[in-house]
Amino acid sequence: MRTSVRRISGYDAWQAAAFFPALEGLRGIAALLVVFHHSRSHRLWGWLEGWNGVTLFFVLSGFLITTLALREEDALGALRWRAFFVRRVFRIIPVYVVSLGLYVVAVGIVGIGAAHRGPFFHAVPWYLSPFPEVPFFSRTHIVFSLAWSLGIEEKFYLLWPLLAFVLLRRRARGRLGLALALAFVLQLPIAFSSGGRALAPYSAILVGCVLAFLMHKRSSFGRLSRLGSKPWFFAALALLVVVHGLTHVFNPTAPGFRVASAYYYLPYAIAAALVTCALALRAGGSGWLESAPMRFVGRVSYPLYLTHPLGLAVAAVVIAPGGLATELVYLAVGLLLSLALAYGIHRAVEKPLIRTGKRLAGRTRVRAPEPIAAPGLAPATN
Repeated sequence: MRTSVRRISGYDAWQAAAFFPALEGLRGIAALLVVFHHSRSHRLWGWLEGWNGVTLFFVLSGFLITTLALREEDALGALRWRAFFVRRVFRIIPVYVVSLGLYVVAVGIVGIGAAHRGPFFHAVPWYLSPFPEVPFFSRTHIVFSLAWSLGIEEKFYLLWPLLAFVLLRRRARGRLGLALALAFVLQLPIAFSSGGRALAPYSAILVGCVLAFLMHKRSSFGRLSRLGSKPWFFAALALLVVVHGLTHVFNPTAPGFRVASAYYYLPYAIAAALVTCALALRAGGSGWLESAPMRFVGRVSYPLYLTHPLGLAVAAVVIAPGGLATELVYLAVGLLLSLALAYGIHRAVEKPLIRTGKRLAGRTRVRAPEPIAAPGLAPATN
């Protein structure tokens, strides 16, 4: 297992870095947190508050998508937003549809989760719509309700590139200001209405976007690069652990683990962003996240996130509830089954379709940047 890594300390080295292996490991941590959260042994693992793993996913998504978009803009003069959408569609939709199909078979034919059969099939039209988050925010304990996070991310992928990289192309201050303002504003409705619960998660994604903008600017990169040192990395990690632990103490969720506090997303997302920054810089002490096992879990984290309840359900059928030893065996079997299923989907569906998406996106014609014909806006340089 590799435990030492070469730290990225200079801006040019940062711009040349094409892959962030420790972030793949962090994605694996996020997925495992969610798996533990959904295991039946909540009395053993509930203190981990694994639902926070979804917020980690959100911060990572905002950071990675915005970083890649900024670099494409630098290289080509503008983000190829049509190609971006093609890549996203082939990255997300095939695995999502296959996973939903597995749930239909498991619930409708095999009989897994039979007690939830009616609500599940009632929710399927929502899962096939652009709003798969509706069942999660309107009911509790519906099979496949974890698709809510995909509904949030899909709309982010649709709107954010158009706002930040078409409407505000090369207006660095404007889009940074937009991301900061939205990150703050979108968490406010949750303080006044339960309807705000569907808006607040975007704050976490936008915090990741803010980090990407700051890392892309040479002056602010110089300050953030300190997080690449081992002491600063451990300080950021300790902050995230503390904030994570406070969610167990103060319980900011309503029934069904829907975030109900306006004070959750920004503190947690900021702490997660600091850790993300340190890991992207390959900070000292982060090598274990670049190990083969952690990167493997991160690589299959998307199908693992969507299908792990099926692996856990099979393990629950085979292994009856019992004491600590029995529950550890149940969790181990459920995790292995979940990883095996996720890997199968990754190899048979995810990887081939990602390649197809990249190939089709590569056919998108690269046109010379044109002025943005929007009132009050003009092309600007950073």
